[in-house]
Amino acid sequence: MEQKISFDIPYIRLRFRSEILADTGMPAAKTAALRGGMGEMLLRQNCVMDRKCEDCQFSKACVVGHTFYSYMEKKPAYVTGPESVGYLIECTDNRTKFRRGSCFVFDLVLFGESIVFFNIYLQAFCQLGMTGLGREKARFHIKEVRNTQGELVVKENEVDMSHYRVGKISDYIRDRRKELLGGDGEWWLTFTTPLSMKYQQEYMSCFYSEALVKGAARRVQMLDFYMGTEAAVPELPHYPDIVGQTAAWETVKRYSATKDMHMTLRGIVGAVSFRDMPEECLDYLIAGELTHIGRNTSFGFGKYTISREGKEHRGHE
Repeated sequence: MEQKISFDIPYIRLRFRSEILADTGMPAAKTAALRGGMGEMLLRQNCVMDRKCEDCQFSKACVVGHTFYSYMEKKPAYVTGPESVGYLIECTDNRTKFRRGSCFVFDLVLFGESIVFFNIYLQAFCQLGMTGLGREKARFHIKEVRNTQGELVVKENEVDMSHYRVGKISDYIRDRRKELLGGDGEWWLTFTTPLSMKYQQEYMSCFYSEALVKGAARRVQMLDFYMGTEAAVPELPHYPDIVGQTAAWETVKRYSATKDMHMTLRGIVGAVSFRDMPEECLDYLIAGELTHIGRNTSFGFGKYTISREGKEHRGHE
């Protein structure tokens, strides 16, 4: 029997600081490259069936199935293939040229049961650093990993799990509500990575409030299913009224080692402002800050922030 959506979903955000080992070039779209490279390392280190997933008798226990993908006993009806709902990689560094000794930073966000596989992810990124990232095989060394409080979880080759502090999405919502409801004026959602989402069976070229709220709710629903709860997305009576927006297409090019082909992913970036924010919509949109929304979230898509400080956006209207 389906239950109401629950926000009591465990998560942890970790910041990786990595040092470049030689002068090199790197992809601008590092999130997609890191995700693809991580998947390749997971397969090299853990696959026992020569990557023949369709014939694998160990699928329920597969490490790759529990880390690169997110194994779910049951799924929402709209999920038709393997999903990577248990983790996100975030990297906003678009530089393509690096000198030896310089650093780049990326975040790994883990949800639900993926949290227990941290050392598997860590090993994959360490191996990727030795193998190299992107076309030029840029080699790097993970110097440290910190939690959101700035405490060291990893320093060089030492792991301190006492600083591996797991929170809940409900806690994040509570804290962000206090910040946002303490402000005034219009509400703003600013997309810092492309949003790829359908509305009325067409990919959106501008923002629609109903699509944004429902997209955020579906993302939480998927995490509930991942945690073993068959949650239903509620029908909401009201959605926030849009008073201004800007939207522009942005493309991300990536190489798929699995399909051995180059791919182009597309979505819209920009900002949208609302006159009001119905109480029943706010929690879902706050959760979406953590989970991202829409398609291709495992490649970094659908990341946004909510603010009440919209004056700097008025030129976009």
